[in-house]
Formats: sequence, C-alpha cells, structure tokens
Amino acid sequence: PDLLTVADVQKVLQNLLRERVSIRNLPVILEVLGDTGRRTKDVDILTEYARNALSRWLCNEHSEEGKLHVITLDPKLEDAIGQQVQHTDGGAFLSLRPAASQKIVEAISGEVARQLQAGHSALLLTSPQIRIHVRRMTESALPMLVVMSYNEVLPEFEVESLGMVSVEL
Repeated sequence: PDLLTVADVQKVLQNLLRERVSIRNLPVILEVLGDTGRRTKDVDILTEYARNALSRWLCNEHSEEGKLHVITLDPKLEDAIGQQVQHTDGGAFLSLRPAASQKIVEAISGEVARQLQAGHSALLLTSPQIRIHVRRMTESALPMLVVMSYNEVLPEFEVESLGMVSVEL
C-alpha cells in the first residue's frame, strides 16, 4: 500500500502552522492523513483535508460568540481565480498575472482594514477550490489574514458577511 512519507506529514504540519492552525490535535490530523494519503500525495490537498477535520477548532478560534465576521469574494472573482488554477504533476498553482494578483490583494486589503477598524479579526471566506491559492496570494501583504473555506464552517456557527471583494480582471 502507498503510505505517506514522514516528509509529507511534516509538510502538512508546516502548512498548518504557517497559517497559525494548532496541531495539538495530532491524532485527528494523522487519522485524516492516513485515510486521505491513500488517494493523493498532494501536500496541499492533504492540508485542506486536515483543515476540514479541524473545522471545529478553526470556527471556535475565529468566531466571536458563535458568529464568524467575514469578508467574501464576489462569485465572479472566485470563478476568475478558479479558472487560473493550473493542475500539474507537481501540484496545483495559480497562474494569475502579477498585476491581477496585486489588484486582488489591494481590494482585499481595503476590506480587511474596514473589518479591523470595526473591531473584528481579518477573516476571509472562500470556496474550498481556491482557498489555499488566495491564502498564498495574500500571505506576504496580509500575514494576519485568516482564509477559511465554506466547508470549514460548521452549521452551528453564524456567518455574517461584513464586506465583499469585487475586482474587474
């Protein structure tokens, strides 16, 4: 049977830590990696599965009294970003032009500033297909930004959108 290597597991844990996701619940993470590792060796996909397994922690960590105050992306923008995700043997990557990426990051920055001014944390909610790519696009300019996907939000948590990022590409 195809098993994950220690290096693969280490990369997933590093990805989680880079996004300030607690790895204290290691048994859950390892169980997910054990199950999912049979189907894929893509560290990014494995990281997303681990995040989904930790969704209760994510929601508790980023909610205020059971409510997630979020910024969302305009559905057209989500689609445009999704169409620029290229899948290769080495994994998936975003092939947006630098100018387009910059425009998106600036628009997100504006919404984040409003969210922080209102006393909320910087939390962006996206579709699971583009979550990791949006996170990578924004991480150097907006290191405090938490990017969660819709399927990491548990039903008992209320989501309140405080802004939507819209960019013409």
